Amino acid sequence: MKKALLSVVFSGLALALIAQSPMLKQNDRLSQVTKLRTKAITEVGANLSGEVNPYVANPKNPDIVVGTTRYDLQSNTSMARRIHAYPDGTIAATWTRGIAETSYPERGTGYNYFNGTTWGPNPSARIEPVRTGWPTYQPYGPNGEIVVAHTGGTAGLIFSHRPNKGTGAWSNFYLQGPAGFQDLLWPRMITSGPDRTVIHVIAALDASYQGLDGALLYSRSSDGGATWNPQNVILPGLGAGEVWGVGGDVYAWAAPKGDTIAFIVGDFLADGIVLKSTDGGDTWDSFKYYEAPIPAFGNQVPLPRHGGIDGYQAVVLDDLGRVHVAVGRMMHSADGTGGPTSYFPYSNGLLYWNETLPPLDSTKVTANILDPSGVPAQYLLAEVMDNGTDSIVGVATFQASLTSMPQLVFDHNAKILYAFYSALTLGFSNGDYNYRHVWMRFSEDYGQTWSPPQDLTGSIFQIFSDCVYPSASESVTDKVHVLYQSDNQPGNAVRFSGHGVNDNNIVYLPVNLAVGINERPANILAIDQLMPNPANGSTRLVMHVDRPALAQVSLINLVGQEVQSHVLNLPNAGPHDLRLDLNGVRSGVYLVRVKAGSDVAVRKLVVE
Repeated sequence: MKKALLSVVFSGLALALIAQSPMLKQNDRLSQVTKLRTKAITEVGANLSGEVNPYVANPKNPDIVVGTTRYDLQSNTSMARRIHAYPDGTIAATWTRGIAETSYPERGTGYNYFNGTTWGPNPSARIEPVRTGWPTYQPYGPNGEIVVAHTGGTAGLIFSHRPNKGTGAWSNFYLQGPAGFQDLLWPRMITSGPDRTVIHVIAALDASYQGLDGALLYSRSSDGGATWNPQNVILPGLGAGEVWGVGGDVYAWAAPKGDTIAFIVGDFLADGIVLKSTDGGDTWDSFKYYEAPIPAFGNQVPLPRHGGIDGYQAVVLDDLGRVHVAVGRMMHSADGTGGPTSYFPYSNGLLYWNETLPPLDSTKVTANILDPSGVPAQYLLAEVMDNGTDSIVGVATFQASLTSMPQLVFDHNAKILYAFYSALTLGFSNGDYNYRHVWMRFSEDYGQTWSPPQDLTGSIFQIFSDCVYPSASESVTDKVHVLYQSDNQPGNAVRFSGHGVNDNNIVYLPVNLAVGINERPANILAIDQLMPNPANGSTRLVMHVDRPALAQVSLINLVGQEVQSHVLNLPNAGPHDLRLDLNGVRSGVYLVRVKAGSDVAVRKLVVE
């Protein structure tokens, strides 16, 4: 083996990491934690009250902040399409914007536009004439754009559109629900057909309707909302007797591929259902990606702990028109009383399925909490990455898996499938809860194998960043384009536990394309060990690269100063064992940062 010096020793020897995971050592304690599931928030009225946190988050240097909000519930579960990158280099981004806590009377769609050179200023108002929430963005017409959001009242859904993206006044039209149930909520939309002028929308009723405890309705318009055909229909597989009901945000559209369109529906103790049409929405096939223990379950009988899904899900169509799904892995139980069901907030794992695989079920998902290793390999897309040192501090719940909030993108030119997700990230915490970061994997063989996971928000500037609600553009240009919400405290103020109201940044994250393995720049794939930690005198670092690389290893203090920096040549792919000399380094908390090309991996180190 070749050897080189890094302070004391660098070795190309591949080491087996045999120590038991510190995270999994917590399994017995954390597996006992359960919480009652709460319903989706429908609308926030003027009587909402809550703790207000006066802290104002500062934009972090590498973040491209396109907007802000103090209303921080971007979704109850699955994320809508909020960003779109156009072939001409322009980008549009949207989000739910609310500043005047805690009733947010001015709440609505925040919008910003990248003209090919710069983003516009942080918007100071919504795009709609009325209070709204939950926008979905799509291209519309030869050069236009359209946004749908809910009004939370009998006006139903409001559509805002204009013929030229990025400029001009917005025009509006509305879609109401059926008579007596006009209040359509939590919409999701795609546009398809020539010039993307066919509008497809699904939205929920938060009411008992046609034998359902909440229903999902589908509508389609080819004339700018003047007429709808069909209008407010329940599609096959989503009727009474097939599902108990459909709650808010537990559904997601795939980007269309010609006349093939598809969306998925899946919710906690319910089935995961695929609705797919190959004729533009005239006819539909229904099949399952996850089979729940009891179809149409409404907590009528007790259910012991079992493996299921968390309702945060994403779907994409590949170049062959096949459906791919990602969804958070969640353990559930029910007491049979008809009331709220329980979930296990420390459930770990992101599940994957495509049309070539049999449906998932509770036995494939398994009932272990922190340890998803029992999930068959072809179904497990991601889990919490253990750096060998840190353990879980705490979970500020979003009623989501520790690895959840997925987004799927398919690059039809390179035939690469991308998966983005928000994961609890060890080594980053505020002392009470771990922060979530945005991670990525990609597959060059239609989901059969995946690249190692990469933390896209793990730099020194994101030490105190909770990165959640990622939304990815369906279109791929020279990059993949992601939008997410970030603040300085884990959790959510509006619905879930974590903190009071504070400032949140809406961050644009461009991700370089993955290309053929022989052409791709070297990546730091993981820092697997940093031990001892706390350290005195020296510490050992085991990191992985995917090909030979020139890497920089730095020791950085918490004000961003480099205490040490070493450049070394890594002559081969795989794990590399390093020892950092800490003699002369003052006691305190530091970050060990490894860079190769544009890729960065970071781990916390305590020096005694």
